[in-house]
Amino acid sequence: MEWFGGVVTATGSPSLRPTAPAWSRAIPSGELWTAGPGSGMAVTTAETGPLHGAVLGTHTVSALCLRAWLSGDWRSGPPTWSGNYTVLVAHQEGASVFTDPAHALPIHFCEMEGSTVWASSSRALSGLTRTGVDPAWVSGLLLDPVGAHGTEHSAFQGVRTVPPGHCLTVRSGERATLTRWWSPPKCSPRNEAAQLFKDALEKAVAVRIAQAEHLSCDLSGGLDSTTLCLLSSKQAAGTQPLTAWTVHPASRDHGGDMDHAREAVHGRADVNHTLLPLTEAELPYGGLDRVPPTDEPAPATITSARHVLAYERIRAGGSTLHMSGDGGDALLMQSPELTLRLVARGRVVRALRDLYGWAKLDRQSPLGMLSRMARNGHRSSPHWLAPKAENTSVAGPSRRTVELLRGDAELLALRGIGRTAHADAQFAASFGVRLEAPFLDRAVVEAALTFRVGDRGSPWSYKPQLTEAMRDILPEVIARRRTKGGTDADHHLGLRAHLPEVSALLVDGWLAGHGLIDPQAVHEELRAAASGRETPWGLLEPVAAAEVWARAVEASPPTVWTRTPARQEAGR
Repeated sequence: MEWFGGVVTATGSPSLRPTAPAWSRAIPSGELWTAGPGSGMAVTTAETGPLHGAVLGTHTVSALCLRAWLSGDWRSGPPTWSGNYTVLVAHQEGASVFTDPAHALPIHFCEMEGSTVWASSSRALSGLTRTGVDPAWVSGLLLDPVGAHGTEHSAFQGVRTVPPGHCLTVRSGERATLTRWWSPPKCSPRNEAAQLFKDALEKAVAVRIAQAEHLSCDLSGGLDSTTLCLLSSKQAAGTQPLTAWTVHPASRDHGGDMDHAREAVHGRADVNHTLLPLTEAELPYGGLDRVPPTDEPAPATITSARHVLAYERIRAGGSTLHMSGDGGDALLMQSPELTLRLVARGRVVRALRDLYGWAKLDRQSPLGMLSRMARNGHRSSPHWLAPKAENTSVAGPSRRTVELLRGDAELLALRGIGRTAHADAQFAASFGVRLEAPFLDRAVVEAALTFRVGDRGSPWSYKPQLTEAMRDILPEVIARRRTKGGTDADHHLGLRAHLPEVSALLVDGWLAGHGLIDPQAVHEELRAAASGRETPWGLLEPVAAAEVWARAVEASPPTVWTRTPARQEAGR
């Protein structure tokens, strides 16, 4: 796993660094480095007077652009460069680290022996603090899997997380401080917003093309992955290999998503459309013993057999960078809660019309849906969680109604998706695949937020931001899509096939050992789910994922760190 970080060291304190960094550079008051195996992130550095700047991640920022920004009001935050990256400014007094607003590249830090160490991997820092998984953080995950739990807490004890859109400021010899630097953009008329969104996505794809010798992407037949695939085809224009991957049941070679995927690339000779058939061996809950350690449980955990097969095939196919549509749903799809924000903006008639539509889609009454939204902030805990989980959680209950009325409410869900997408990228990296999610780029997120609330979709309009912006590239049959194939049946089948080993994991595992679950209640819920009963997968599967992840972390050797005397840099 490739990661980066740095240290600000107080005079007289030892300096801390990973034992074998892949690259390092001295900066005022400390050091900057990259570490671990990987395909090579982009690192741009520049100096202007006493200031040293660096941009690390996926980007095409030049030293000239970085130097120009450093010469101005850099404290207000970096400009909206394309890509997904972290920005550092170092000076004699310390350093400032700017994080992205979607949490697609989380930054963590710890304070030890007069030094502040920050990194793009909380697990790497846990090797320095010599602490393990934080049961309180795991409790928050189990109580509210899709919530904003752990915004300033990592999954490891003693390691803090910089909130998205914030700046970590470290002054030598002082405690680190966190301040918000990013704010959502102002809204624009629909046509202008659509153009901004199109430009941002095109540039996001261009950044990936620039960093890939062989680009690959998902092609599910849905709006998000199809957009990325077709933009890649348009921009690469046959100058480099482009492979689009479509997974499907081995028992079917046509229909549904497959037909839409084929239609999307029909007549595009530059796209190597490759099908990946899935057998019973790739059902959910299989291959859990191959889950690698990551900063937190990756969404790919439960479907690890499928993902491992895909990543091994993608790597064997020569891909040096693979794009997914992760983040597209969280960024662009609307939910019934949007009606509350419409009311807050005086759009009462539109809100009532949409409420009726959402209720009809959900097969319940409008009053029933209102009641459900009102209860969202007071949801009871799953019955299989032990009282200790709720008592020790670092998070509160699900996001409250008042949070939905905030100007940047869309970021609540998006930030959770961004953070877990980073865990998925770490998962993929363990199998030699560089996984990227352009929909989570800062520039793309900002462009999407320029759409006015009333232009962001309704029960009758699915992702209008994307269909409007990409009308010249999306085939009509794709633009008209409203749904994709479901996977609930696969999860029932997979759990039925692997019930003994999954139950064994949880009955006498890490979660039970820390008193966070009632093993018998979990076992009964798993049996009911395996039988085909309607199952709250969004609450149950994070339990299994957390168990598998915690075991993988504890079974893996920690990152090794070196302490060197103050102002003496080893190996220089």
